[in-house]
Amino acid sequence: MQEEYGYDVWETDLVEKIKNVVINSLESVQDMFELKRGQPFELFGYDIMVDDDLNCWLIEVNSSPALDYSTPVTERLVKMVSEDTIKVVVDYAQAPQNKKKQVDTGLYECIFKA
Repeated sequence: MQEEYGYDVWETDLVEKIKNVVINSLESVQDMFELKRGQPFELFGYDIMVDDDLNCWLIEVNSSPALDYSTPVTERLVKMVSEDTIKVVVDYAQAPQNKKKQVDTGLYECIFKA
């Protein structure tokens, strides 16, 4: 994409647009979320399409995303997501409030807090 557009499209255009898609989708259903006993978190899989004008379009959200190694790319991503999820769900969640900023959460980042 950098060759085609002449700049880092991912960082310059797409990251913020994708974050906004995620935030807006979760805000639109926030009243429907229920905490389930014994299930302290839920992992969602987002399918987002990017068109030629660099618009981001939400295709679907999966509440049980496939975590199989269907391609070499998904194998690498699934391993990263699995490891980073443990960092957030265990390490971050159990850290004292004054130490949370120091906890390694991998590539996870908090993009919205209400």
